[in-house]
Amino acid sequence: MSDSDTEAVEKKQMANAAQETVTDAFSFRPKVLVVDDEERIQKACHRLLTQEGCEVALADNGIKGLKMIEDAHFDIVLLDLMMPGMSGMDVLTGIKTRHPDTVIIVITGYATLEHSIETMKKGAFDFLSKPFSPQELRVVISKAIEFIRTLQDIASEKTRMRVMVNTLKEGVLTTDHQKSIVLANPAFLNMIGSKNRSCIGRHVNEIVSHPRILEMIDQALAQTSGHFSEITDELNLIPEDSKEEK
Repeated sequence: MSDSDTEAVEKKQMANAAQETVTDAFSFRPKVLVVDDEERIQKACHRLLTQEGCEVALADNGIKGLKMIEDAHFDIVLLDLMMPGMSGMDVLTGIKTRHPDTVIIVITGYATLEHSIETMKKGAFDFLSKPFSPQELRVVISKAIEFIRTLQDIASEKTRMRVMVNTLKEGVLTTDHQKSIVLANPAFLNMIGSKNRSCIGRHVNEIVSHPRILEMIDQALAQTSGHFSEITDELNLIPEDSKEEK
């Protein structure tokens, strides 16, 4: 076998290996929107991503792209920054306002550090510099899909944890630093005599009236990060059946 034949075989093997890696990452069928005014970019992205198992839609300007995002949810958006009419930055902001969980990959021919920092601050996941190769597109899409899978795993774990907490006989109350309720399981609500089960997002003072519980919450929130200590007390909580719903 000649050197040229050997090189051709090696290139084919490398291409097959890359293809397998990318395909393995596509364990679900992502919906991808390509927003770019260059037809060749649209066609190239559509061809490659369709081959990789994605469901691909195209928009040739920012206004059309935002309209499509209002009508349907997309897992990933490939967004050109430099387009006539509505700028890519404005489109990026609009997408994040409507669908904060959408992963946005910025496409730009002017990949400067300032551009990168600004797009990341506005919520972009990554960026591609024009011109980009098929392999570069595969890599960034694979990273985006892996990120989405991680978020889905976290959401599933949170759901399982919430189910577990809600079935506990012990009362559990969780708030954020503004004392808005993040979680209050049925056992806790029964303990304080609250008939309201829709308390998520409400201020703790709207649900809890017991002064010592409120004091303990303040003490817990006052602790500095990395220096937590257990706060214990014995309270007499007698649910009042006649208590008004809070």
